[in-house]
Amino acid sequence: MKKNILSVTISALLLSLCSCSDFLDRYPQEELSDGSFWTKPVDAEMFVADIYGILPGSANGDIDGDINSDNAVHGIKWAAGDVSKGIYDPAGFSWSGSYSSIRACNILLEKIDMIEDYPTADKEATIGEARFLRGYLYFELIQQFGDVPYVESSLALDQLEGITRTPREEVYKKVMEDFDYAIEKLPKEWSSDKYGRITKGAAYAMKARAALYYADWEVAAAASKAVIDSNQYELFDAEGTGRYAELFWESQEACSEAILVRQFNAPDNTNYIIGWECFPTKGWGGINPTQSLVDAFECIDGAPISKSSLYKENDPFTNRDPRLEVCVLHDGEEMYGTVIKVAPLKSSGNTGIAQHGDATATGYYQQKWLDPSIDPQSTGWDMGKDWHVIRFAEVLLTYAEAKNETTPLDDSAFEAVNRVRRRAGIPELQKTDASKPTYCGTQDELRQRIRNEWRVEFALEGGKRQWDIRRWGIASEVLNAPFLGLKYKLVDDPSSPDGQRCILYEGENIKLTGSRYSDHNYVYPVPQSEIDLNPALTQNSGY
Repeated sequence: MKKNILSVTISALLLSLCSCSDFLDRYPQEELSDGSFWTKPVDAEMFVADIYGILPGSANGDIDGDINSDNAVHGIKWAAGDVSKGIYDPAGFSWSGSYSSIRACNILLEKIDMIEDYPTADKEATIGEARFLRGYLYFELIQQFGDVPYVESSLALDQLEGITRTPREEVYKKVMEDFDYAIEKLPKEWSSDKYGRITKGAAYAMKARAALYYADWEVAAAASKAVIDSNQYELFDAEGTGRYAELFWESQEACSEAILVRQFNAPDNTNYIIGWECFPTKGWGGINPTQSLVDAFECIDGAPISKSSLYKENDPFTNRDPRLEVCVLHDGEEMYGTVIKVAPLKSSGNTGIAQHGDATATGYYQQKWLDPSIDPQSTGWDMGKDWHVIRFAEVLLTYAEAKNETTPLDDSAFEAVNRVRRRAGIPELQKTDASKPTYCGTQDELRQRIRNEWRVEFALEGGKRQWDIRRWGIASEVLNAPFLGLKYKLVDDPSSPDGQRCILYEGENIKLTGSRYSDHNYVYPVPQSEIDLNPALTQNSGY
């Protein structure tokens, strides 16, 4: 389903926000005033729609988030940010954009009562959207920075001087209050012409995400179960017929798995995913999976590769979890008429390792979102696939993890994680037959399998891994370990045009620069620019 996405620009806000709305008309770029603007319900709806642009999905920001974890490195070398290298310089961080958007939410909450004859349900739903967005923004802020200033009024940025940081626990409570209001007041679904607006299910799912991050297990389990029990959402290709790859193509624009999306519509509003992640005809590096991520995918017998008799080191992509082929583009595959060759030889062409500055660094390319219906020769930068801010698989894994923490080895935890595995075509985890590789006889065994399911299901998809390794307390372990690419070795071969021949999956792994992590990096440093403007702010410990 293609949309007509119209931009809503309200110049007096000076927020530089991009609308992702398709249900509002373009508003004239004129000065907003209480007398001329806050007069009709559509004014409030246009205003809140303009804030939707803060939802994730930008190509060179949210999409490459996995480079900040052990899942990937950036093949586009100049685009790798400091965090991916383990550099946490306070001068390199900012939160002004988030606070500008929070201010917009607060303006709406202050002004909406000026609108007369606003039907109560519609008005409360619009307030629910604003409070969801405010809660989402504050959740991201405390996730990144810990204690942050909490502001519920429409103070301008230059009026924040003297305001101190609010303890993270207090902000979290406010976040939950915003989500609870949204849950109560938002509809279960909107009419088709309001596709993309936040729903009750989205508010429950985001509440579950926030609760999971802070190990608020009971809340996370209850909120995710509410989404499951609503029966409004289902996994795309739930029966596992082999169509999983299509979930990331434009043909599945508004499928039942999508709980909240950020809308795109090429060429007017494109997400650039194809060009950014891997331009196969040119070997444009994009996001390069690490060997660690490749190894995380099980074999089709449901066993990790270290325990499966099916795994062959010199033929590593055979008999593997089908999601591996969806995520990782590797040597020998054909994409858009180009056969991928990663040997570091001149005869390998543009797609070889280190063949040019933007070629793959690991020997692998990212493959999710490489929609075969889009010709990269002519429209490679243009893709209008909506970005999944939340999809139903996240809710199932949230419930599985939270339930296992509150009630170890509960049947419902197994069922939730197994719904995701069934769709992938992988044997179900179980607790009755210890002879099988899917056996989980202890809480920690199931915990570790659920954690791996998070990794492979959401691999290279928006940077969830960065935050998972923090909340699980394993960031130091995985980010300080060597970062590796695939194995290869070069042997002399006079018959080759290069004088050498490359043997893949033998020899030594590519050694990458990798990252580094100290315990205080659990949160980012408070932006130095904000401390300079407001000396009442304190810096996080260790920075």
